[in-house]
Amino acid sequence: MKSKSFNTYKQAKEFLLQTIDYEKLTQYKYDTSTFDLKRMEEMMSFVGNPQKKRKSVHITGTKGKGSTSIIISSALQALGMKTGLFTSPHLIYLGERMKVNDKMISQKMFVELINMLMPYIDRITLKNPILMPTFFEIVTAIAFLYFEREKTDISVLEVGMGGRLDSTNIILPEVSIITPVGYDHTDRLGHTLEKIAYEKAGIIKESVPVISSIQEPDTLAVISKRCKEKKSHLYLVGKDVLIHDIKVTRRNGVYGTEFGIETWRNNYKNIFLPLIGRHQVENCATAIGSLEVLSETGVIKVDNELIINALAKICCPARIEVTSENPLIIVDTAHTVASMKILRESIKENFSFRKLILVIGLSSDKDVEGVLKEITAISDDLILTRTGNPREAEPEQMAVMAKRFPHNNLMVIEDIDEALKEAKRIAERDDLICITGSFFLAGKVKEALN
Repeated sequence: MKSKSFNTYKQAKEFLLQTIDYEKLTQYKYDTSTFDLKRMEEMMSFVGNPQKKRKSVHITGTKGKGSTSIIISSALQALGMKTGLFTSPHLIYLGERMKVNDKMISQKMFVELINMLMPYIDRITLKNPILMPTFFEIVTAIAFLYFEREKTDISVLEVGMGGRLDSTNIILPEVSIITPVGYDHTDRLGHTLEKIAYEKAGIIKESVPVISSIQEPDTLAVISKRCKEKKSHLYLVGKDVLIHDIKVTRRNGVYGTEFGIETWRNNYKNIFLPLIGRHQVENCATAIGSLEVLSETGVIKVDNELIINALAKICCPARIEVTSENPLIIVDTAHTVASMKILRESIKENFSFRKLILVIGLSSDKDVEGVLKEITAISDDLILTRTGNPREAEPEQMAVMAKRFPHNNLMVIEDIDEALKEAKRIAERDDLICITGSFFLAGKVKEALN
């Protein structure tokens, strides 16, 4: 039987939307019955194991892994490395997930690469439909093929969820990175930091060096134990990588932070990072630590000036991103209690405004009440909305929770476009509109604002 193939990106996308997509589901088992790395290994073996032919950096964590991935990728490019970048989820276009030197995969290339996988997908599905690769597995496989096709010098690969059972966890990287671990996906990864850290530490490989952001003691204990078991050297932000002289500032009208970083082998002075929030400084320190490891193992040659210049041009979409001024509009993806606390503190430290208008939509599997409690206290107008994604919490149910906390004015506007219109209507020039919550919401907002 001839395998199906696609002539257009639209056809390929429609096929992917019919596969199991755990990014849109709330009820499923998190074990080897649903997340089977053997399936991923077999699919990659079918196309020649492209992931084994390119160098890589592997990154997991609860907070900051996307920003840290972008920072590392930008720095590697500045050092002359042809760099692949795989992140998730996307905001608007699926191709945002896989880039080479900041250029997204073309729709034509996407179709060509998924067609390479279709004979395997059709064969395994015919044999047993339950074994059909998932949305994320197929997209990860396309990224591996793309980086091999483009002959990248190195690729930065962000874990989708967890680490131990993630589709990306079939690589042998040059360095493994763990950003701050916190409470997210607790119904899958576990309800304690130790259990969540166990899943994250699953990316640590035999003798592969590890760099970790600042962690809670329980989390660090799990990571340290795994490193000892795997004979992997562990470098720590706060011990081997130190941050100093942090100063919130604006440079040429751009919001950001100035600081310095000292590592066990280098000193980076007068860094300007055009990202908002002190948490991004820690993400940057973790990224620089990973560059130092890559330099120490001979993968790259570090050049301070090139790295510092690259950092000054960083852009992380939908991470407290200023999209316009007068009124000031920022778009973010804070969706956990910890990330919402960071957003609240960053707003207070970085912006001056008369009134804060908050537009928020959250996934139902998050700690919705805890998240709302963190941010409602500083909002003057609260607009609860949604985009129509099946994972999202009902705005009316969110309103019941929000009424338990101090606020001035609460509105439920189901349609995100109408919610944005209302926010702009009631805003004056010196107000701040903050739109935050799920990646689905941020994507819809970015599309609407563009």
